[in-house]
Amino acid sequence: MKKCLIVGGGLAGLSSAVSLAKQNINVYLIEASPKFGGRTYSFVDKKSGDEIDNGQHLLLGCYYETLEFIKSIGATNLFNFQHKLELNFVTRDKIKHQLNATDLPYPFGLFFGLLNYEALSIFDKIKIIFIFAQLPFLQSEKYLNHSVEDWLIEQGQSRNCIKSFWEIIAVGALNSKLKDASAKMFIDIIKVIFLKGSNASAMIIPKVGLSKAFVDPAVNFLQTQKTELSFSEKLLEISIVQNKAVSVVTDKGRLIDFDALILAVPSFALNKINGIDRTIEKDKIDLSYSSILTLHLWIKNNKLKKPFYAFLDSPLHWVFNHGNYITTVTSCADGLIDKSREELFPMVRTELQKYLNIKEEDISDYKIIKEKRATFIPNKENLMKRPSVKTKIENVFLAGDWTNTGLPATIEGAIKSGNTAADEVQKYLW
Repeated sequence: MKKCLIVGGGLAGLSSAVSLAKQNINVYLIEASPKFGGRTYSFVDKKSGDEIDNGQHLLLGCYYETLEFIKSIGATNLFNFQHKLELNFVTRDKIKHQLNATDLPYPFGLFFGLLNYEALSIFDKIKIIFIFAQLPFLQSEKYLNHSVEDWLIEQGQSRNCIKSFWEIIAVGALNSKLKDASAKMFIDIIKVIFLKGSNASAMIIPKVGLSKAFVDPAVNFLQTQKTELSFSEKLLEISIVQNKAVSVVTDKGRLIDFDALILAVPSFALNKINGIDRTIEKDKIDLSYSSILTLHLWIKNNKLKKPFYAFLDSPLHWVFNHGNYITTVTSCADGLIDKSREELFPMVRTELQKYLNIKEEDISDYKIIKEKRATFIPNKENLMKRPSVKTKIENVFLAGDWTNTGLPATIEGAIKSGNTAADEVQKYLW
């Protein structure tokens, strides 16, 4: 039976493995770290005993490949699904605004939800609706050289409109400042979010930690398929003969029993593999990255009612409510990521008091998590570099949210890349 070796046990590698296992292709999956999941994982906080995420993730109803993935691994029941868009915004004056789609058929439910969103003037709402009306006809490629910020201004969007509506969408989806990200990518994603039906813009949140929601069910599924899994095994070298990978060397030995090879590792990790230069041009993996800052804060008397909040005009973009603790998320956090605990905590504490009236005495403990290379920046330069899953070597394929999925670096992008790589492996093998 044909066998595929997959290097990298993040969501891209796991989705590749699940897809191939479903097609009765033998899989050997190796991971350099002592755990699967890559950046998508959770762990138990020693002080509280709570399972907390490396970084909070918010999914959307338009994450079609992700939804199919969690269905395949039997994890759908581990997520809370909105039936329609319900988003709670908070201003620094503690004023709460709701952007809730109504129960009317699509697109009228979304349309009336926007009209009822009190953070915007009627003029701003009309301008947003004007963009929505144009979306089906926009050719995003024409805006590759435009930043998201420039494009929105060209579309007549006011500063308040950008701050109170577009920014939370763009920064959350792209993990990039509006002046840095390409409008092409932004247009592509808002087409998917707002033009694919009422469920596409609905939010989905894991009920449990990321490891229990994604990783453990995937590993359990693969074990039922007799997939070989190896932790703490690092790829060192690829041997190529006559345009085919014939063996690899890991820190545990040489592997030769495979017909196809998927490299499901971050772009910057490829540079550390001997022989990679014969597989892909170096400039294709030389991407610039943006960071994410997460704080978990344990609250003595949590009075928050909603599962999550979006902050308007704040260095904190999202707050997620877990009951006895909350999680703050700052995307594109490059201006904060190198600051010390002593600098970060007072800033976060101040913002929480301004927006949600959470005082210093309400906070019993906190933990800071920094992901310095969380996602690639979707600017023109990086978008032009993103490689296909196919490489110069006929039996070597790439997977990862940084490959050319047509999506930003998200869970959906990672899983889509893994599925695409698996499809190419099947074509090659058969």
